[in-house]
Amino acid sequence: MNLAASPTLRLLWLLGMCAMLMIALAPFSSYVAALPFIRAEWGIGNTMAGLVFSGYLAGYAVSALFVLPLTDRLPTRWVFVVSASVSVVANALFPLAAYNVPAALALRFAAGVGLVGIYMPGLRIIAGAFPSERRGVAMGMYVTSFYTANAVSLAATGLLLGGAPVVSLPEMDWRGAYFALSALSSISVPMAFFLVRSAGGSTAPQGTGRLDFGVLRNPLTRAYIAGYSLHAVELYAVRVWMPALLAAALVARGHDVASAAASAATVGGIALAAGSVGPVLGGAVSDKLGRARSAMAIFALSGLLSLAFGWMTFAPWPVIVGVACALGWAISADSSIYTTAATETAPPGALGSTMALQAFLGFMGGVAGPVVIGAALDVVPDALRWGVGFSAVALLSVVAIATLYPIRRHAHPGAPSANEDAKGQP
Repeated sequence: MNLAASPTLRLLWLLGMCAMLMIALAPFSSYVAALPFIRAEWGIGNTMAGLVFSGYLAGYAVSALFVLPLTDRLPTRWVFVVSASVSVVANALFPLAAYNVPAALALRFAAGVGLVGIYMPGLRIIAGAFPSERRGVAMGMYVTSFYTANAVSLAATGLLLGGAPVVSLPEMDWRGAYFALSALSSISVPMAFFLVRSAGGSTAPQGTGRLDFGVLRNPLTRAYIAGYSLHAVELYAVRVWMPALLAAALVARGHDVASAAASAATVGGIALAAGSVGPVLGGAVSDKLGRARSAMAIFALSGLLSLAFGWMTFAPWPVIVGVACALGWAISADSSIYTTAATETAPPGALGSTMALQAFLGFMGGVAGPVVIGAALDVVPDALRWGVGFSAVALLSVVAIATLYPIRRHAHPGAPSANEDAKGQP
């Protein structure tokens, strides 16, 4: 299939890539939705629960250092398809074999290894298929699919935990709900194979296949990676603990723990779904206004919303839901900006290394977010814990804006890709 010859075919192919990612990530948020049941079953606290979630991100981050540089040497399509298979198997094994924290950590880590080879190489394949003036939007659509998958997974797991009368599904325990969505994700493997074959010509630049730390000599690359890392801390802290805050708000209103958890998962999924259009809009804005300036504005908004959200446990329920939806949008809107900028500032032949370091440092930030907030929830008095936890998230925005401010004039739209002459050097 010649994607370059037909804009319509290229759009349909992009939509197929987005659909494949969403199906692959069907069980992505099942752990978050099931968290109250898992904590009770295993007898663990918030810190350990956050650690198990972060095992997924740790697998992503560590494996990125080895998997993504290979795309500078090996055909990206094979990394993509094999990773989809790893993701499916690891997710399916979690509800079948995870009965304690060590087993859960190992399986979450393996699932993260699978994710890194789907997500980042997928962005690389898309970046190569679209010109620079449309790249932000195209990559934003793929990132949007990532966020949509998170929201759909959370809501779908919540529906399965509480039963889904609309489609005549019985109520499931958390293991049944988790496995059902993992089984659905198996469809992604043949889809991935077909899509990368259809793309054609996806061979990588001639690199060594080894990690090259020299890419960090570029000030633009360093700043965007730092921004991405702070973005990931914020993103995953909110993703993990937003449903828990919603559940606490419902319990405070007289709901029992089980019904509050199922309802909070569904409402949280809807709130995060409101943010699923964030990356494509953020990418489009950055195509016009510049990468760094757009990211700074989005960080300012998400920081203010996080600060407000943490102190709203006893606010009217419609207000809580409304702020949750706005926050879900804000924490996602800048996601595609950093990866798009990476494709534009990486040295020729080293895009895999650039994306590897971005993924590693970014997702290690994601590892820290849920654990740090979980620890705060364990030590801060109950009356203050949600406010203090989400205020800490808000402070990240100040640090991120200060990090991106020095490069605001260099981050112009329409910069060349890493496969073109690198003019991204300041």
